[in-house]
Amino acid sequence: MPPAMQDRMIREGDALTPENRYDVRTLTSSHLKWLVEPAPAALVLSEIAALS
Repeated sequence: MPPAMQDRMIREGDALTPENRYDVRTLTSSHLKWLVEPAPAALVLSEIAALS
């Protein structure tokens, strides 16, 4: 999905639910990199889990 479309979806979602805004995190990666180097994604997920 093009970044501009992602930004639009986030913006529109935030406008619909301003009390429950998206928490956007960016990881530099390719689709396959998740399988061979999962640590960055695992760190983000553990941070999100700690917030709840």
